[in-house]
Amino acid sequence: MSQNRPGPALSPSALAAPELDSTGGGSAGPVRPGPLRVDQVPRSVVVERRLTSRALAAWQTAPEDGIAPALAPFFDHSIIVRDPAGRAIIDSVGGPVSARFGLVAGVPLLRDPGLSDELVAACELVALQPMPIPFEASVNDPMGAQMLVRGLALPLPEDDDPAALVQIVLSWREILSKSAARRLRAELASAFADVPRLPPITEPFPRRPGAGRFAGPSAVLRRTNNEE
Repeated sequence: MSQNRPGPALSPSALAAPELDSTGGGSAGPVRPGPLRVDQVPRSVVVERRLTSRALAAWQTAPEDGIAPALAPFFDHSIIVRDPAGRAIIDSVGGPVSARFGLVAGVPLLRDPGLSDELVAACELVALQPMPIPFEASVNDPMGAQMLVRGLALPLPEDDDPAALVQIVLSWREILSKSAARRLRAELASAFADVPRLPPITEPFPRRPGAGRFAGPSAVLRRTNNEE
């Protein structure tokens, strides 16, 4: 990997193989490494071993001026964000992602609880240090189903900015469908309705009638004299 586009917690010198010159001698400089094996990638990066792992390999092997075309095959399951450290405007979004999560191009991501908050946090981390940022979240989609979402945020350079845009590749699976979630809510409501109402809490040390009234100094003095 090029030194001006750092990889996931691995130094380029540790991965690059020596390049042979025309005479078969040593290299004149380091070369861009090939894709990392699964056992070489930090555990935090291997969040999804299918879609996001292929996107990570494509990002690693792409030339500096060809990163966006290398990630184009993953666009249907991606969201591209411009100005990730500022307004975080959705530049474009794949059809399946838009249909499933209601995201549309031209509007900023908001720090709302759920997927949008995770996307904003990933963009900010990529802008801070241009490198692959994995994440996962459990969210409810607009149709009411509960989803497990795994994503990988990848920096896209533009001009002299190594992370002018961020492409976030998403994969998801349904944990609880809309009908199952509706049935679960109905069962919980029925179960709580069957719980008997608890009796009102009584004081463990009941007071005598009139014990709460304030006794003036003269009453206290008379009671003291009578006891003597």
